Amino acid sequence: MNLSYIYTILKFKKWELLFLVTILFALKWSTIITLRPNMYHFIELDKCPACFGTSACNYIYEVDITLDNFYSAFSYFFGVKNVFFGVLNKNKVVLKKLAQSFELNEFDQMLCENKNLSHICTRNTKATSSKFNINFLELIEKEINLDFSKDNFSRLRLCPNVQHLNNLLQHVYHNNKDIDPEILNLNIWVLTALNPEPLLLQILSADKDWPLPKYLGACGRIIIEEYVGLPLANYYNEPWLSRAKISTSLLDAAYMFTYKDKDFGFYLTDISVDNIAIDLNNNVKFVDLENVIVVDKNIIPAERVTAWNQLQVNTENFSCSECLAFSSIEICNHKISDHNYYAICKVLLALNSNNSIFPGGLLHDIPTDILETYPNLQYLVEQCVAPQISFNRIKAGMELKKLLDDILQKYT
Repeated sequence: MNLSYIYTILKFKKWELLFLVTILFALKWSTIITLRPNMYHFIELDKCPACFGTSACNYIYEVDITLDNFYSAFSYFFGVKNVFFGVLNKNKVVLKKLAQSFELNEFDQMLCENKNLSHICTRNTKATSSKFNINFLELIEKEINLDFSKDNFSRLRLCPNVQHLNNLLQHVYHNNKDIDPEILNLNIWVLTALNPEPLLLQILSADKDWPLPKYLGACGRIIIEEYVGLPLANYYNEPWLSRAKISTSLLDAAYMFTYKDKDFGFYLTDISVDNIAIDLNNNVKFVDLENVIVVDKNIIPAERVTAWNQLQVNTENFSCSECLAFSSIEICNHKISDHNYYAICKVLLALNSNNSIFPGGLLHDIPTDILETYPNLQYLVEQCVAPQISFNRIKAGMELKKLLDDILQKYT
């Protein structure tokens, strides 16, 4: 078939082709518009006060949900986590329902079936009183102090006890000081029961340089937070120096969550390549904070176990390259734990080629000249993952960060 023949076909068929393209384009956008949620029903404001709050209700209708890339489109149409992307005042934002639809339905069913909570069940037409006959602060305390043996990975935990709960939540109370305290405690309880991420975004505010996205508020069963970038999983094949910069940021985050707050230590128990996003400067932001153990560093001496002031070192089985094994009870029985370094080094940095998620770790394929100049690099990664008896995992992580910073300063 020669070119002139092809040209003749296109000449006579161009209007048909143009028509077909127009139809496909129209179908694509009509599908998007049809399936895009109605914002009023989307936020489920009618579920309040058993909701996440109302601080963003004045502007949530200004958010334009977007599908401008594969990641946001896939999340919109096929995601199960109810995470959506949009634009607010020309800034990219993320909207979250904080739970899967069946989880939200089960929660509502629990409200309606519990005689002490049925007055906030939206199906109960007799629930008209704004006064509650239940102490939601006590429910919050109960929720964040559940027995680990019954629910080892469930949401937010404050330990060894909850005597300083008000100190932990002080920023949440301050940010919502115009809300009726009784309503606010109900909102906080809902979040502790479903997903405490909005609480942690306020406790560890991005404005105070914590490696988290900015929290922009809640309306009904939706929260809005800053969009910071694509997940860490997308950076596996980036240039090595870019990955080294991300690695230093990860190690810096491990230090901050462990030491930055003088009153509490924050230990992330669900670290993965999908729960961390990377901003334009290759800095990490932790974008999924559903499962966190908070250790109160200031419990009274009478309630401290013998090993309280000793560093808690993770000695769980390391045979599984992709398992994040740890003891929640052991973390809670020590003022300081090396858990954050363990999790980041083992899951994300380990030079383990058998890891199907991140083969060779984030620092895989170290350039030959860098390896020759800095032969200690691989050793420090290994010690951060599984330190020798004479070595300290946190010390290894800190030395690894310093070494990577030196490399970046020399090569960039």
